[in-house]
Amino acid sequence: MLSNSTQITVLGLTGLLLGLSFALPIQAETCSALKVIGANGTKVQKTVSPISTLVTNNNWNTDFAVTGGRSFNRYVATIIPENNANYDVKLNLKYSDNSSTEVDKRDNVAVKVRQPLRLEGIPRSQGEPFQVNVFVGGINAIGNTYTVSVAGCN
Repeated sequence: MLSNSTQITVLGLTGLLLGLSFALPIQAETCSALKVIGANGTKVQKTVSPISTLVTNNNWNTDFAVTGGRSFNRYVATIIPENNANYDVKLNLKYSDNSSTEVDKRDNVAVKVRQPLRLEGIPRSQGEPFQVNVFVGGINAIGNTYTVSVAGCN
């Protein structure tokens, strides 16, 4: 059994160490909005089109550019629906070797008006993506409108 003075010393040192650990600065995450490819700005509003046919394409994919030389720890897509609906959503990271990685996929997700839905993905350890693709569609989503944006974060 430890003496009272030893117990007090141990408790005092423990308290001091805990206090120092809380005093260390916490580095906040910084995110940068990515630009939409084929449109102006960093976000785009779309209405989900019908399914592709032999003569028409759907608009279920939106690409965002990762500007040259930028490296991010993760990518976050934010989808803000204008209607209550069910969406199929995916987040894909595209690489310069013509490969891609599906980093987040959810089918038939129930979304609420103006309630953000976030998709997140971490890039491969070897290589940085040059584009981020956001897929928003599905039969249940046809005719519904949403706004989508993507940010790269460190």
